[in-house]
Amino acid sequence: MKLKGIYCPMITPFKDGEIDQEGLEKNIAFLEKEEVTGLVPLGSAGEFSGLSIKERKEVIKTVMDTTSLPVIAGATSMRMEEALEIIAYSADMGAEAALVAPPYYFRTSQEGLFSYYSNLSSHSMLPIILYNIPVFTGNQFLPPLVKRLSELDNIIGIKDTSGDMKKFPEIVNLVPEDFSCIIGADHLLLPALVTGASGAILGSSNLVPELPVEIYRTWESDIDRAAGLQKILMNIVKIMDTGTFPAGLKYAMNVLGLAGGDDVKAPLLNLTSEEKDIVDRLLKKMEAKK
Repeated sequence: MKLKGIYCPMITPFKDGEIDQEGLEKNIAFLEKEEVTGLVPLGSAGEFSGLSIKERKEVIKTVMDTTSLPVIAGATSMRMEEALEIIAYSADMGAEAALVAPPYYFRTSQEGLFSYYSNLSSHSMLPIILYNIPVFTGNQFLPPLVKRLSELDNIIGIKDTSGDMKKFPEIVNLVPEDFSCIIGADHLLLPALVTGASGAILGSSNLVPELPVEIYRTWESDIDRAAGLQKILMNIVKIMDTGTFPAGLKYAMNVLGLAGGDDVKAPLLNLTSEEKDIVDRLLKKMEAKK
């Protein structure tokens, strides 16, 4: 199963401390209208680490009950048993695959990661997409490890949010043709497509899905247009870097009439008034360039 196109790693909106199901449904309707390829609940933008297993299942159920788009369920956990529980529930609900980052806090070796994912994939009810985000996990998938893991039947791709554009093309060249190499760094969308990415899972698609979708559609036929759109997209990257992710993104969504929700989960903080001013200016700059 080769993954292609632009997938949205959905934010999780909260209202009075609870999951805002109506907000989720509103955002899904928007994303479907903007023709993203699929949805990815419970990734980093979805603040999965602040949610209980029950809350994660609530998010997955709402998404699956609302959309007809393909769904890749985030299933990262400190414990393999919890990851497998989320994967099993997602499979029962009809998800296509699971996105799983390494357990965080403790660092392990490349052999430790191979052992973990080999065991996980052999017990998983869904195909597994590796999630390489070492800034959060402290554990990085190096190209030789990805090659080894790509040879396992139930591991079908990697989302690379490392930002390392030296290693990403190396991974593309090492893995089988049907293994999906997906970029997760918004500022590297166009360079990654040029070097062999089959698609992307981008936080910016929560806010301006038309930009990454159009870059994906046009980069082969009109590289100059794609490059211009990538420059506009950089304003959204700056928004996402304002405050503690995903606070800037959620605030910007509220400004544009989407469901960003009331707040972010502790220990994250909402934007200060100064940070909101920064986001407001970036949004105006982005609109002026469109």
